[in-house]
Amino acid sequence: MRRKEKIPDTETNGFRRILPDFFAFVLGLGQAYLFKWNTTDLVWSLWLCSLVTGYLTILSILSGGAATGIRMLRQKEIKRTQCLPAILIGLMVGLFFLGFFSLHFCGFHAIHSVFLRQFFPIDGMPSDGFGEAFMNPPLLWALVFRHLLQPYGLFLIPALIAERKQVFFPLIRAIEGERPFKPVRSFAAGWLTETPDTKPYDLGDAMGRPYINVVRMHLLIFFFAFCHILKIESFFIYAVVYSVYFFPWSEVKGWRRKRI
Repeated sequence: MRRKEKIPDTETNGFRRILPDFFAFVLGLGQAYLFKWNTTDLVWSLWLCSLVTGYLTILSILSGGAATGIRMLRQKEIKRTQCLPAILIGLMVGLFFLGFFSLHFCGFHAIHSVFLRQFFPIDGMPSDGFGEAFMNPPLLWALVFRHLLQPYGLFLIPALIAERKQVFFPLIRAIEGERPFKPVRSFAAGWLTETPDTKPYDLGDAMGRPYINVVRMHLLIFFFAFCHILKIESFFIYAVVYSVYFFPWSEVKGWRRKRI
């Protein structure tokens, strides 16, 4: 008898990594179908996801830096007299980056909302979108909670699942203190870890990820607007767009390459 070939662990882990992305894809598409969302709903849900996931990524990176700093201060080589100056410097640097990216990232979304409001108005939203909150992140978040969280908050669930690695991985990696890749040993751990062939952790890439998502969101919104003008809106169009946003194309491509 021919012995059955055993599937390598890396292949199994690759399939497990894709499962949450499939779940996010089905969940997001199911929400759009169940609630009968139109173009306006899809555009603003994407805007909300870009703001929330991007800002959480920034907070994750800054928190990861703080965790790394705390771990370094616990080293035996560090004297107690050096701790207080290091903590003060770390706080100042962290607060600077938090303030800078809060103003820049949130301000960009506030300006973007002004244009979206003109083409895709929502009942009760100010006529200038969230333009009043430009350079005022707390006001922006207050307006977002007031006007967008209730109708589109559920969409954040599949979005966070799809972006889980970019959002949570910087903090998890800093807490664990693991810079090199280590193989996945559990089913749940595979959902948050990178593949073995990914490049090493790079802070610049991590900080640029929220802005990459903004660019992707812009392209999807332009696509929606184009379909809206041509009056070719349909559930099929939404499914295509959701596949671009949620479907794990890179994971599937890497998985298939390893099987060949």
